Amino acid sequence: MDKQKQAARNQKEDVVLNRTLIWFGGAVVVELLLLLLNRYYINYNVSGITLMSNIHKALPVMIAALAVLTVVCAVWLYTGLKKKRSGLIPGLLTGVFGALALGCLAAFRFKGAGIQLMCTLVPAVAVLALVYYLYQREFFAITVLSALGLVGLWLFRKAGGGHAVVVYGYFAVVAVILVAAVLLARRLQQAEGMLKRGEKRIRVLGHGANYALFYVSCAVVAAALAAALILGAAAAYYLMFALVAWIFVLAVYFTVKLM
Repeated sequence: MDKQKQAARNQKEDVVLNRTLIWFGGAVVVELLLLLLNRYYINYNVSGITLMSNIHKALPVMIAALAVLTVVCAVWLYTGLKKKRSGLIPGLLTGVFGALALGCLAAFRFKGAGIQLMCTLVPAVAVLALVYYLYQREFFAITVLSALGLVGLWLFRKAGGGHAVVVYGYFAVVAVILVAAVLLARRLQQAEGMLKRGEKRIRVLGHGANYALFYVSCAVVAAALAAALILGAAAAYYLMFALVAWIFVLAVYFTVKLM
């Protein structure tokens, strides 16, 4: 019996490892393509002006095509999950095409700053995939919300008073997401981690989920964004480190909890 349990555990660990490696492989591919875009579209030299111009003309078409591919793969993912099939490949393709679409859009709209942001976000998404497969779901949700806060602080600092519509629009979207997350967490807490969908009950969080830390994390992200708006771009720089430190503390806590 012990051997059977050990074999099942080893098989589960292998599946997690393979999925994590696939996500990291996809992140490497996207990162390389973004670096090529940065090299020949942003940091081009005199001899590369013609290539840069051609890329600039092609970017709107590439953005539209990648957006369509993202939607198609998202539908494929939804259909597969509905039929209880593996969503790894369609999910990965959705992420890759979506990241490339956002990368091209960021380069076209924000130039070097946009590429810099995407080159940071892509490995961050790979790390989120690692967190999703290895840690408790509440920690994954906390990490995602904290990452949204970090992106908001980065945008606010980089904008320096410019792109007000984009920055404040992003802050508003994050605020809505935080409120929705708190309401959903409260509903799950009352239902002991279960979410009712029609006549089915789906387990979203485990019995031992730490809802208090989730609420505190939402408050921390909201406070960091509000402090940045009040204190300015200089404070946003230090608030980014504060959020990273908060994620690190939670990572230690949930790692110990896994043991």
